[in-house]
Amino acid sequence: MIRHGTRALRLLVLGDDRVRVVTESDTIEARRAVVTVGAWTSSLLSGVIPVPRLRVTQEQPAHFALRDPSADAALAAGTDWPGFNHAFDPADPRYGYWYSPIYGMYTPGQGVKAGWHGVGAITDPDARSFLPEPVQLAALQRYVREWLPGADPDACEPVSCTYTTTADEDFVLDRVGPVSVGAGFSGHGFKFTPAVGRILADLATDAAAAPPLFALNRGPNPAAGGWLARR
Repeated sequence: MIRHGTRALRLLVLGDDRVRVVTESDTIEARRAVVTVGAWTSSLLSGVIPVPRLRVTQEQPAHFALRDPSADAALAAGTDWPGFNHAFDPADPRYGYWYSPIYGMYTPGQGVKAGWHGVGAITDPDARSFLPEPVQLAALQRYVREWLPGADPDACEPVSCTYTTTADEDFVLDRVGPVSVGAGFSGHGFKFTPAVGRILADLATDAAAAPPLFALNRGPNPAAGGWLARR
């Protein structure tokens, strides 16, 4: 059964092999729960199991319209537009306005998405402003003007999203009792969806082939099914 648009309000561990999830519409009991709730991880699991400190920030990439409208149809038809990660030299004065490395990709029908990486203000996910920070946005427009000649820096639509990261930006992928957790990698975790899904599935089903993991306690934790993996 899938419930779209339904908030999980509370999680209770009833035993080594039993968990209860209270939603805004009903209560569900199961042998295991997999928690992948991003910015709400700490609040949902508070008092249930310990998790590393998670930093939630409001980020603001933007979609920039293509200068040639016909290019959008060509790209949608399958013409390649590479996703990119653009690093920089902080000591080079030409990059003085940069906040961080930048990432980007083509989004069908919306143009080129570009954004700074993890530089937004700390926020409460339930009390976000959703408003772009004008200085950061202006710097992002300058980047597009200088580096993306096919996109229009003045025709942009800001996007509001959240990052949820650990202090070292390593992932949290582990299990304590009947609760498996995937957290701490918002902003870049989507690229690892197949691997993350397999790890969490193995944890939830006690698969013996579960690989080394990023642990909740950031140290050896074989009893919980997880270990610390170092990059």
